[in-house]
Amino acid sequence: MPSRRMFQGVLTLLGVILMGTGTPDIIVGVAALPGSPDASTTVDSNYRFFAGVWFTLGIVLLAAVRRPESHGLALRGIFGAVFVGGVARGVSYLAVGAPHVMHTAFIGVELLLPPLLLLWYGRLTRTAVPAVTP
Repeated sequence: MPSRRMFQGVLTLLGVILMGTGTPDIIVGVAALPGSPDASTTVDSNYRFFAGVWFTLGIVLLAAVRRPESHGLALRGIFGAVFVGGVARGVSYLAVGAPHVMHTAFIGVELLLPPLLLLWYGRLTRTAVPAVTP
């Protein structure tokens, strides 16, 4: 099923991206952000914490690649979390103003990509052949 393989490829790519972007955020903290903004130790700690969560989402995506139909709850949870993160960025945009242009673009990605992936996943699982159990 080519659509399943494509979905697996997208999950792999996203997992690598999440781990690849989470790693420098964990290592250098807010200094990884565009413009190297100053931040309090509390903000840096919070930023690194969420970078660790982001990194871990990548691990879960990669763990689901082999049999995505068996990881529905995890995938829906990740897609939902990223969507809610996009909503939170939107709230920040409205409350305190526009962030760096890259982070402004992330709002669109985070609000559009998760619903599309959920639809794709739903289509895959509706057409998947059930596994034969002894």
